[in-house]
Amino acid sequence: MKSLKEMFIGEVVAEAVRRAPEGRAPRVMDLGCGSASYLPSLFNKYPDIEYVGVEPIKASYDKAAAVVEDLPNAQIHYQLGYDSVPNEVEGSFDLVFSLSVLEHVKHLDKFIALSAKYVKSGGMMVHRYDLGHALHSHSLKEKLHVIMGNHIPQVLPERQFVRYVGVPEVEKCYTNNGVKKTKVTYHQMPNHKAFEKIVGSIEPVEELFAWEMEFQTDIDQLPVKEKETLFPAVAVWGEKV
Repeated sequence: MKSLKEMFIGEVVAEAVRRAPEGRAPRVMDLGCGSASYLPSLFNKYPDIEYVGVEPIKASYDKAAAVVEDLPNAQIHYQLGYDSVPNEVEGSFDLVFSLSVLEHVKHLDKFIALSAKYVKSGGMMVHRYDLGHALHSHSLKEKLHVIMGNHIPQVLPERQFVRYVGVPEVEKCYTNNGVKKTKVTYHQMPNHKAFEKIVGSIEPVEELFAWEMEFQTDIDQLPVKEKETLFPAVAVWGEKV
C-alpha cells in the first residue's frame, strides 16, 4: 500500500512530467533517497523517467542498489549530500528533491546549493522536511538531540543531527542559489500516520492525500505555529531561474 509520503513523491514527479518538453521524459535526482522502496511503483507509472538517487548511509544504499538492479533508467550513488555527484552534469535535471532530509542536515546552505547546482533553468527543486522530531519528539533522547541541533549543533555528529527548520531559512537558501520559491505545502497530520497503519485499503489513504492537496490554501491561512503543529511535514517548492 502506498503511504502519504509515496503519494507526495508521485505528485512531484507528475508535475515534472507535465513540465518536461513534449516527447522527453524528465531527469530526476533524489538526495537522501534511503532504501528507494517506492521506485518500482513509480517506474510502473512513469517507465521512461531517468532517476538518480544519492544516499549517505551504507545500509540504506545497499537496499536501494538492490531495488534499482532491474530498473535500467535508475542508479544510486553512495556519498554525502554536500559533494558533487559523480558522473552527473550540473544543470541537467528537471527535478531535484529530498524527503525528510533537511532536518538532519548540519550545513543547510551547502546542501541546498548542491541540489540547486543540478537543476536546469526552469526546472523544479522541492525539499520536503519533517518537523515531527522537533514538535512531537518520541523520546527524551530525541528531544535532547533537537535542542542541541537548534542551539549547539557542533556537538552532534552528522548521523545524529536533527533540528527545527523554518520556511524563511529554506527560502533564503533557495534565493541565494538562484531558485525562486513557488509555493509551500503542508502535509502528514500525525493522526494520518496512525490511520495508514490500521487501514486495510488504499482508497482511504488516497482520499486523505487528495484532501490534503485540495485544502492547501486554507491550511496556509493558519498561523505558522498552528499549521506546523497540525501538518509537520513541510514542502518548499521552487523553480530554477
